[in-house]
Amino acid sequence: MSKRSLSSSTMAAFMQVILTLTFLLDVESLNAICEGNQCYHVHEDIADFTAAKKVCQDSKGHLLTVRSNASNNAISTLLTDLKGDFWIGLQFNGNCPQSPSDLKGYKWITGQEEADFHNWDRDDAVCPTSEQCVTVSTDDLKWRERSCADKVDGFICEFVFDLSCQPLPHSQIKTYRTPYDFEGPDLKVLPMGSVAELDDGTQYICTDNWQKSPWTCEIFEGGCEQKCAVVDSKPVCTCSPGYLVDDRNGRSCRSVANDPCKGSGCEQTCIPHNGSFTCLCDQGFSLDADGKSCKDIDDCADERICAGSHTMCVNTVGGFECKCKKGFEMQKGICVDIDECAKWPCEHECINTPGSYNCSCYERHRVSDEDRHKCILDCPHQECPAVCDPNEIFQCECPDGFVLDVRANGRFCVDFNECDMYYCDQHCDNSFGGYTCSCGEGYELVDGYKCIPYEGSGTTPSYSDVIPTTKYTTESPSAVTAGSLLGIIVCVVCALLALVLLAHHCLKRRSEHSLIGAPKSTDLHDLEHITTENFKPNFSEIQMKGDR
Repeated sequence: MSKRSLSSSTMAAFMQVILTLTFLLDVESLNAICEGNQCYHVHEDIADFTAAKKVCQDSKGHLLTVRSNASNNAISTLLTDLKGDFWIGLQFNGNCPQSPSDLKGYKWITGQEEADFHNWDRDDAVCPTSEQCVTVSTDDLKWRERSCADKVDGFICEFVFDLSCQPLPHSQIKTYRTPYDFEGPDLKVLPMGSVAELDDGTQYICTDNWQKSPWTCEIFEGGCEQKCAVVDSKPVCTCSPGYLVDDRNGRSCRSVANDPCKGSGCEQTCIPHNGSFTCLCDQGFSLDADGKSCKDIDDCADERICAGSHTMCVNTVGGFECKCKKGFEMQKGICVDIDECAKWPCEHECINTPGSYNCSCYERHRVSDEDRHKCILDCPHQECPAVCDPNEIFQCECPDGFVLDVRANGRFCVDFNECDMYYCDQHCDNSFGGYTCSCGEGYELVDGYKCIPYEGSGTTPSYSDVIPTTKYTTESPSAVTAGSLLGIIVCVVCALLALVLLAHHCLKRRSEHSLIGAPKSTDLHDLEHITTENFKPNFSEIQMKGDR
């Protein structure tokens, strides 16, 4: 064999090896595929079922649900040249089926309990005696039941989306990065939010279509390598001092030896221009008078921001926030009224109003002055029927400042005149259920009932009319019960009867002395009916007559 023929055969063998390695590298890199409105990503990480489930959830997906031939084909593609068992999203639901079932009592992690496809390694239905989950084997793609606590060779995540973009018609695609923590150059469909990067560093983002960087600064810094700024209402990529934006892609930064922005003093962003520089500020800031510093813009000065009758704008450093006014909450970007009455804040009735609520009370009650959520008894007249327990007639209530009056025709609440009790130092004005104290000229009211002279008035307090013997309060006295009121009446009547008997005895003795020897008269006048108003006994005279 000649050297030339040996060289040719060796070269052919070498090229075969290169092609084989290239194929293997391509296959190994294919750890995710996207078709239709779904993406599948295989993880070669040893994990139990719980850990695998969490990884998929953290990536905004879930463990794979194999409910069709399409899903099974995805498994076949992803597991090519892989070895071992991989978790899928099938777990025993704790209930053994009463009749034959394709899933044998298992349930998909997404909640479904049925499938148009199954691939069990054994058809006999045996109810698990412990917590069981399912893996798929790379040997035959069969489903196998095993303990959820087992640690297997990996797992497969599934992602479902609504909006997507087709791959870019570009031959220099370096990679596609999806929002699901995986990337690849050969994805057939791209979920919204995916970023495409070309070999020269240019980037595109998938929204309703592909947008070239820099796009809006609020999303991934506009695709800029360092910073994104808004100039003339357009996003612009900027770089730190000592770097310039690469003209080839408009987003990456390259080092320069003589950068005019070095030592420029720009507070936020510097853009070199014709050997000089221009200072710029980030969105939400404006350039100050010195041309270098940046000051916050009061975004809320524009009334068009945070539109809505129940929305308010709160300015923040470099931005703003739209918040709802008190009594409203944000729902799907709109401030809607909160129904406070749903939490039953009122004792009796609640009336919801836009942004607030009002409490109302049942008949013969009113809202308390101290707590608007509470209701108290109310009587707007001199007297009102008492509120009694229908099951216990003697259990009656009256509003503050009223006393219970038991009559033949019922029980009534009668206003108690607090002014008769001298609760006030000087002037008292009685009202239904209460009273008001006031003072004369030269005095001021203190503690609601005391009258003291104004400083410097030279007036001294006078107590000639009323000398209080107890401490008075502006609060209405508590209602007197029927028993205590009856006791007071009995004491007063007994005292009056004693005085009447004493007076009658004295008059009788006097008439006996004056009528000795006189004929018996039939025209004697009856004694006058004595009341608290007309009876004013002269105790000194009675005492003298008694001494006789």
